[in-house]
Amino acid sequence: MMEGFIVALHRWAEGLDANTEEFTKLDSEAGDGDLGLTAGKIAVGIRSAVAEPGDSVKQLVLNLGKEISKAAPSTFGTLCASGLLAAGLAIDDSDDGLKQFQDGLGAALDKIAQRGKSEEGQRTLLDALGPATRAVADASSVEDALVAAAQAAGEGAEATKAMAPQHGRAGWIGERAKGIQDAGATVIWRSFQSVSD
Repeated sequence: MMEGFIVALHRWAEGLDANTEEFTKLDSEAGDGDLGLTAGKIAVGIRSAVAEPGDSVKQLVLNLGKEISKAAPSTFGTLCASGLLAAGLAIDDSDDGLKQFQDGLGAALDKIAQRGKSEEGQRTLLDALGPATRAVADASSVEDALVAAAQAAGEGAEATKAMAPQHGRAGWIGERAKGIQDAGATVIWRSFQSVSD
């Protein structure tokens, strides 16, 4: 389980690095344009955690939260770190990998929504993470869960094009953001995509 998880984390970091230009472009159109930079910093945090993974999935997920918090102290990075810390606290190492994934992702979703004071339908990363979390909850294996999460997150990110933003700089431009896919939701989609391929 640990070995496969570490491989997935390396792929996550690679996926973030590979898509920084897309994140920057989307965030420049309806945000402050720094999300590509933040994604790269999150990748640095992931690699720092993986360098000293510890001896359990729980410990590694908690380390991910701590390292990302240090490497990417922006709003998006903080939300990501908070979600991972909540996931780590929710995981029981006596469970199988699928249940750990389900419990951890559910806890992350709840924490990010609480910390960001937002909910689905408000054009945020939650619009990709919420559908992905529900897809994982219905899956019968980790492999199926990853594929389903990537598909659901992609559909959720696409749906943000029809939404008017209510948070951050994007909230200032309101209806003018319609037609542009939310950058944060796109990061979530690309993250699941990178570990499901």
